[in-house]
Amino acid sequence: MKEVKRIIALTVALALLPVLALAAEAANGCLACHGDGVKMAKLGFAHFAVTQKEVEAQSGMQADCNQCHLGNPDAADKEKAHQGLARLLVVRKKGLAADLATPRAYPLQYGSNPMNKLYVATDRDGKKTRDADVAAVSWHDKRTDTLTQDFAVLRKTCGACHPQQFEEFSKSAMGTNEKQMQYKGWTDGKRGPHNCGAWFDGNFDLMQANTGLPMSKQGQAINQKACNTCHVGCLDCHFDPQPKHPGDPSLGSHTFVKTPSSMSCYGNGRASICHAGPEDRRRGAGYFGGSFSFPEGNEPDVHLKAKVGCLDCHESTKTDKSLGHGTIKRQARDSCARCHQKAVQSHAASAHKRLSCEACHIQKVAGYQGTYWGPGKIAGAETSFFKFKAYYGIMPEPILIRDQKGRWIPVKPFPMAVMNQLASPFAKGLHWRFPADLPDLQRTDDAWGYTGLHGGMPENNQALTWLQIDKMSHKLGKARSCDSCHGDADGRQLQNVTWEYGDPGAAPFNGSHRVIADRTGLYVRDIKALDQIVLEKGYKLSAFAPWIYLKDVWQIKGDFSLPRLKDRAAYEKMQRDPAAAREAGLTHK
Repeated sequence: MKEVKRIIALTVALALLPVLALAAEAANGCLACHGDGVKMAKLGFAHFAVTQKEVEAQSGMQADCNQCHLGNPDAADKEKAHQGLARLLVVRKKGLAADLATPRAYPLQYGSNPMNKLYVATDRDGKKTRDADVAAVSWHDKRTDTLTQDFAVLRKTCGACHPQQFEEFSKSAMGTNEKQMQYKGWTDGKRGPHNCGAWFDGNFDLMQANTGLPMSKQGQAINQKACNTCHVGCLDCHFDPQPKHPGDPSLGSHTFVKTPSSMSCYGNGRASICHAGPEDRRRGAGYFGGSFSFPEGNEPDVHLKAKVGCLDCHESTKTDKSLGHGTIKRQARDSCARCHQKAVQSHAASAHKRLSCEACHIQKVAGYQGTYWGPGKIAGAETSFFKFKAYYGIMPEPILIRDQKGRWIPVKPFPMAVMNQLASPFAKGLHWRFPADLPDLQRTDDAWGYTGLHGGMPENNQALTWLQIDKMSHKLGKARSCDSCHGDADGRQLQNVTWEYGDPGAAPFNGSHRVIADRTGLYVRDIKALDQIVLEKGYKLSAFAPWIYLKDVWQIKGDFSLPRLKDRAAYEKMQRDPAAAREAGLTHK
């Protein structure tokens, strides 16, 4: 009799499980709608239907909807329930404004191009297509007004369950935008002008005081928004939405990862943002290459094929808990020995011991080959400082220079200018962004060369010009040839650079210049268009092509030549016999 009662009780309990599950979901007002696929389909938003079970399987977290998305789960009315909701930000091209009003007729889409894998779709002529009015997609831990990190939302959501990680991240260089915020204006004496521009937020009066044109506060604010789209929140690293897969319940629109993937460091399929910008677009020697490179198709780093990820070389809390959450070591040179111990040890004893590994193992650097900040329009607003950056091309090999500790490193010098500057505090010559005595976490190995403040243009005069001299660190591969360094008996370095311009101001055109490093200095010379320049209405050449008037002003003095060979006959003999060169200690084993 007891056994019969037990079976009856178990049967009733099993029968009630679906009812209890629905009751649990109904207790959370979010799931009363979003957990009911039929109801969401009737409302026209079947793509926003999701169950608690699916969310937990994808996210790996047992959290209610409102713990991540806020809102009011107790409200039955849609408008009240969605009040204060943290949601995906669709950023429109006009004004870089976060569009929270337009209902999304489709879920987030997944394409095949790694750089633009995630996109928003809309209806055009009755067909589903990529929404061409969308400039960017940001997650719900960003502010809707400025697009930067929303620490109030982060504290209430991620920080509520992960308080230590939140506190550590909020003080990290990534969490505070520490590096870029140091560029207070174009003439800040501490860090100098930078390719990314000034940190526009809070520096309007400082910049206007040294700018010959009246500056637009609206344009300035949009410039800052453009900067902010690159700067990271918790979700940029740990949120990894994927298409659903019938065989893997962990994949879906709520997929999270504990350890950030290398792709997340590159924006995770949301265009050339995060580290994709400074690595493949600006420096032109990035990890992924391929569709991320400008021009598209440049070779990736050899470590990509070997499945060596960013955090395998760059230390983080994954390998060193003392660093604090969100802190990643920029300098990764000690990591080479983990996989290449023999090569590192023999290199340290070789004739080339003063060369960094990447000095030999990086070739064909792409990305910006010139950038000029002048009057234009950004997201529909007038600005004194539009970044005319699409001088995309190839430098066959980097230029090698000595860093602050005498080590030879690869760099890509390219010409830069910002127009309409009234004065400059800089001395001509080579400058380092950060002193060598700073700790690794506070320092970079990037340099820049101040080349002057110049007139001589029909408008937009007083161009502050410099050479951007970023260190190349990725795109490692086969070593460059011996003659690429030692072919010139006097140690002169010469790189012929070709590029195509594709930004506003003119129809696309091709051009070229030469980069020369010798005993007397570092020069960019003979900048020229190879096609006729056809101006767009409302633009001036001086805004985006000041090189037409300024000619060869991009030069700094100093000895930038490579060491001269003492015995060229011995060099030529060793060049014909690489094995003998290794045994003789000229190169690493």
